[in-house]
Amino acid sequence: MIDMSNKIQAVRHLLLITHPSVQANTFASYLSDLLQISVEVHNINKPLTHRLPKGVVVLFDIAISNKKLNGIWRDLIRTQADAPRLLIINSAQKYELYEMTQWPSLYGVFRHDDDESRLFEGIRAVLNGEQTAELSVMHPAMYAADNHADADDNVPLTERECEILNELRHGATNMDIARALFISENTVRTHLYNVFRKLSVKNRTQAVSWANEHLRH
Repeated sequence: MIDMSNKIQAVRHLLLITHPSVQANTFASYLSDLLQISVEVHNINKPLTHRLPKGVVVLFDIAISNKKLNGIWRDLIRTQADAPRLLIINSAQKYELYEMTQWPSLYGVFRHDDDESRLFEGIRAVLNGEQTAELSVMHPAMYAADNHADADDNVPLTERECEILNELRHGATNMDIARALFISENTVRTHLYNVFRKLSVKNRTQAVSWANEHLRH
């Protein structure tokens, strides 16, 4: 068996894409000391001005991103990096992770409430050439990306309607849903009307009860 780990380990560079701050710089310094690698903090709102080193490990802070920035950085990582290894950090429940299947070279997704040691172990594993994208690391919605809902075939909910139902399950208001999904409150109300009609329910509580029984996530 050929051991490729040494070749992968030749580049010991980590790029943290986030909003520059004292906390970000402190975190980068801590990672650098802990893992004995070079850690660069890059402003998420600014494009890359240089091509990334081969095999670079990228930490993308999705908590401060949005759909537009996600699209920009997906393209940048595809075009400006050679064999990158991407880890998305600080993922929250409101992000519909089926979109993350579009990310190039995605090795793992870590939630905002994951233990620090889990994140560090994941980064170390990727630096050592291991593939960490497994069920214990990825957010559950990631490995079920093409199957958000196990809805009854007789209730043809759209993908967006399933997203909204999932938000309802976490107690989100119409305004919360609008912000999470980047749509207007009027659009949310329209979707809810359609959901209630399709499910033959009269209120949010009944809709949540149906979702808990029929939706996997």
